[in-house]
Amino acid sequence: MRDYGQTNIFDDVLKADESFVIVVQEVSEQNGQLQKKVLREYPSLDMDGMKNLFEHLKDVYLTEPFSENGRYFDLTVYTNENYAGDNIYAHTKRYKNSKEWTATAK
Repeated sequence: MRDYGQTNIFDDVLKADESFVIVVQEVSEQNGQLQKKVLREYPSLDMDGMKNLFEHLKDVYLTEPFSENGRYFDLTVYTNENYAGDNIYAHTKRYKNSKEWTATAK
């Protein structure tokens, strides 16, 4: 998954039938506080489907306009259909006024 952002150190122990969830969020600033808004959620993806959709979403949200107070878009891939921090497989952000995705260390 190295080409897709953060690499999970447990990649070698993923099950053959592992399922993934991709969550797309926009983070905005309201009264000095950051707020997350879930824009899209894609559950029950197999490895190939997740990789293909992740690349597609990176392309789509590279040109997607931000809301008035939007600060960055956040794409997170979770394993095991569980939205826990321990199950983050890949995580990347695109900040406002940037045309690149950045990897975020776990």
